[in-house]
Amino acid sequence: MSLVQRKKIIIIIDAWSGGKYLIPAFQSLGYFCLHVQSPFVLPVFDTDNQLAAARSDRHVVHDGHLGGLLETLSGYQVQAVLPGSESGVQLADQLSAALGLGFANGLAHSPARRDKHAMQAAIAEAGLASIEQCLVDDLATLHSWLAKHNRWPVVLKPRQSAGTDGVAICHTREQAEAAFAAIVAKQDLFGQQNLSALCQAYVAGEEYVVNGVACDGRYFFTDLWHSGKRQCAGAPVYETQSLRYCHDAEFEALTAYTAAVCRALDIRNGPFHAEVMLTDNGPVLIEIAARIAGGADPYVIEQCLGHSQVSKLVQAVVRPAAFLREQVRPPDCPAHRHAAYIFMISPHRGVVQDTPEADFIAIDGVISVHYHYARGDIQAPTLDLISAPGVVIALAADAARLKATVAEVRMAEAAFYRTHLIAQA
Repeated sequence: MSLVQRKKIIIIIDAWSGGKYLIPAFQSLGYFCLHVQSPFVLPVFDTDNQLAAARSDRHVVHDGHLGGLLETLSGYQVQAVLPGSESGVQLADQLSAALGLGFANGLAHSPARRDKHAMQAAIAEAGLASIEQCLVDDLATLHSWLAKHNRWPVVLKPRQSAGTDGVAICHTREQAEAAFAAIVAKQDLFGQQNLSALCQAYVAGEEYVVNGVACDGRYFFTDLWHSGKRQCAGAPVYETQSLRYCHDAEFEALTAYTAAVCRALDIRNGPFHAEVMLTDNGPVLIEIAARIAGGADPYVIEQCLGHSQVSKLVQAVVRPAAFLREQVRPPDCPAHRHAAYIFMISPHRGVVQDTPEADFIAIDGVISVHYHYARGDIQAPTLDLISAPGVVIALAADAARLKATVAEVRMAEAAFYRTHLIAQA
């Protein structure tokens, strides 16, 4: 038996991390989903890529040549092209433009939606709060900018990476030199050699993640998180992210600023994931990505808010009129549960003797445990988000119970490192 149809299809590029939920979300509504794999797959996403290949109705490996990919797609009617992760953002822009799709963001600001230097320059040009910065490709330029800036600490980072890869907070000229050398000596997470580094002023405040979906230049803010971080070997490492609600004092300022950032970068259609510092003078963008939030679990947001970034993105693509009607109404804020992502932080390199899932899931309030290693594996120390060995997700009826759950998770984690992670030189 064969099936012949003229349905429009959804193309998803690199449906990894949080993007892995997109294929089944569209398929549940009867859409044919074609998955495009970028030429380079980060090893940590191998499993997600295999899952996307298995789930999708067709899996295509992109060789880097747009013309060949367009020829492969020539027999399809395409409704939307969506990035599933950071590596798919610019290809999604290029394909959407080449196919003449309406649900798209255009090419004019496409580089600034990936390159952190161009990103900050674009929002500064739009009159928005931004970070003082310098693009550094040699030590002389670094020394000159540090002397002119004359304030410590400073932050060095790659221009187009993700997951806090290579981010260093530096308190001395020697630390800045070492961070620059480390960045340009390696590739970013997506296999591109770092030819330069971005040096920025350090911005103090409370850090937030602001997620949402755009449709025809209108914005629905799906979820907002307060980020707790600690310093590990001079790098900022995520400890927790705690869900915030529309009645919280910071919600309006953060979402209004993020909407202005989206307009400055011409993010008019599709998902966005922003990291924003709330300073004494107001919000300041750290960076924004025109994609679904990485590592997010839509189950948690649906449980707490009745929607998620995934469900609102599907609605924006499939039923834009309904999305726009709902966008003008503020989200309801009934009595709600509290939620947190708790990121594991490995203190040292070691051999995994046993895994901690059973200990974590036994804690009251823990609903999900994702540990990345198996017995006998070598677990690396945590220096960024990618090297976090796992994440625990918790839900609780109130803030006090959630705080207690987080504390219990940290106690169980410390016990795991003492007894089941044998240090290795």
